[in-house]
Amino acid sequence: MSTAAELRQLLKVDGNGKDLYEHLTEVLMRILIERPKNAYDAFELISAEVKENPLSPDPEYGLGKPLPLSASQLDKQYTWTSKCAALFKVPDEPPEDNGVKFPDLIDELSVIEWAGISFEKGESFRLYLSIKKLAESLPADVERLRFFGKILTRSLPYYIVEGVSPEEEENIVETKQEGKAGANKYAYWVSQHIELGASGWVKLPNVTMDQVVKSRQFKRFLTGDLDAPVPSYPPFEGKERNLLRATIARIVGATSISPDGFFTLNEDDPPAVVAAEPEAINEAFPKPSSELKEPDAWRHHEIDLNKLGRVQAMPEQLDETSGEVVVPDEEVELTPSLDSLKPELWSFRVCPGGAGVAAGSVVVARSLQWPGAAAVVAGKRFLNIYSGNGVVGGVGVPYSPPLPAAIQTEYDLTGGAEDSGLLALVEQADTRSDPTPPKPEGDADEE
Repeated sequence: MSTAAELRQLLKVDGNGKDLYEHLTEVLMRILIERPKNAYDAFELISAEVKENPLSPDPEYGLGKPLPLSASQLDKQYTWTSKCAALFKVPDEPPEDNGVKFPDLIDELSVIEWAGISFEKGESFRLYLSIKKLAESLPADVERLRFFGKILTRSLPYYIVEGVSPEEEENIVETKQEGKAGANKYAYWVSQHIELGASGWVKLPNVTMDQVVKSRQFKRFLTGDLDAPVPSYPPFEGKERNLLRATIARIVGATSISPDGFFTLNEDDPPAVVAAEPEAINEAFPKPSSELKEPDAWRHHEIDLNKLGRVQAMPEQLDETSGEVVVPDEEVELTPSLDSLKPELWSFRVCPGGAGVAAGSVVVARSLQWPGAAAVVAGKRFLNIYSGNGVVGGVGVPYSPPLPAAIQTEYDLTGGAEDSGLLALVEQADTRSDPTPPKPEGDADEE
């Protein structure tokens, strides 16, 4: 039978430098000090809290108190609080109104909590102030900003804001990249340090068709470095900022939904999706929750990208030699405007549920294709948000990486002479000759 000393020695420092015996001692000391009513149920929580804030064994400092922060921890804390203080500072003069609208994020996030997506209160307020600073620094062409959501990475998360593209990119090739009328309708700004205000936001580049198509063929967790390379097969053209932009374009096209009636088609050719008139929205909403929890009551107000990574039809291409219009081998269909939802890709829930269901209850739609994407409708308004890892879900189909290309055949040495009448390539006959060098003329005369 093991003695207490043997047991203590067994629980001593392991390969990672952790002492389980000391940890259990601190956990029991915390229980003796706080005396929780449900110590058995809360044991794991107390253990996790002690790991984060170990107790000081020094009686002079105070037995049972958390250890003081180290110099490096205090320096990081001071740097972070200094940046936040600059964000909270009230300017001496109010900034000029440039016309760029920004969301009332505190109110919106309180509604989005019904979808199970929650932000800490302090984080929400800092994010609101940071987006406000960003809106004040942008040109009026952006018109408005929308909080797209948060994408988790292997380091710090990406906070993403959406706005109307302020300007058309010059010298683009329409057969490789769409403009403001297509996949680059919106511009996106990303930040990992919202406490820096407007200077912490970085605008993402426009997305190309090839980047959208390639990003669909592999799955990858983002590193949190916008300049990181993207090792993948097939090879992805660009860095992580380009992959992030392509992922956002796919999420927006697949998960931007709203109850039928918030948007309509105008009389342009082809017709475009525009917001409905306020009078029409007031007449149609609010709708009962029993109607909104059905997939038929919702529509896609953003057009999903097709197989080519486009929203619009591919422009005509002319042959470089003949100048004739090149007919594509396969006709790619466009996604219709205000398309209906596929029921197998969405789940719906009325909040509060059970006995709390009422006609005016909040209805939440969650995407099964992109876990973390949700839409919430409450009364006469709706909200879309994404909070996930930026990886598409399987929806019943397991992920299978693309197979490598077929191995090329060896070169035909015959040149296809039998079929095409070309002269066959025949190996040259070996030449035989006497390798003995000729004798000099002087040597022949002496003989």
